[in-house]
Amino acid sequence: MTLRPRRFSVLDGEALTKTVIARLNPVADILRDLKTKPLGARPYQVKLVWTRWSGGERGVGVEEVFAEMLLLPTPASDRLTSLATVVQSIGSDDQGQFTVSEISPRYTEDQLLGRLNDGTPVPDDQNFYWEVYYPRRHEPGVRRRFVPSSPPDYHATRFEWTIRLTKASEDRSRSGEPLG
Repeated sequence: MTLRPRRFSVLDGEALTKTVIARLNPVADILRDLKTKPLGARPYQVKLVWTRWSGGERGVGVEEVFAEMLLLPTPASDRLTSLATVVQSIGSDDQGQFTVSEISPRYTEDQLLGRLNDGTPVPDDQNFYWEVYYPRRHEPGVRRRFVPSSPPDYHATRFEWTIRLTKASEDRSRSGEPLG
């Protein structure tokens, strides 16, 4: 018996868009959105936030938000109890890591890392961070700031990106203004 070599598939960017999984991604997003509304099981917002410093480099001048991207459908996240509150002489600060999962595959790795469209990192006069915000009915909620501590991981068969974030030391004000 002679075995004939078999041709195996290699996917490029164009071929990936024609797979069954790629065609099911929008369905997964619709199902995922049911956890936000009508169920209300994801009552928070997860945003990507870009700020710019007026002095031409990070930390110099006034920090101003110039772009925000609300991740939709709302991804899943760890509970905030995964963070530890550390008491210091100047007050307390949340520290630790936080995982966000079930991020729609329609986002790119570059978007999730805050990179520019061509893949270059954030310029020296800008900041990029993730924000997790629990809106409240009668008062503004806390806007917790996180930075990626790993590259996002794509799980094709789960129709999702997952990323590990580290708590940044300064949150935005409750009104949404940077505190820097």
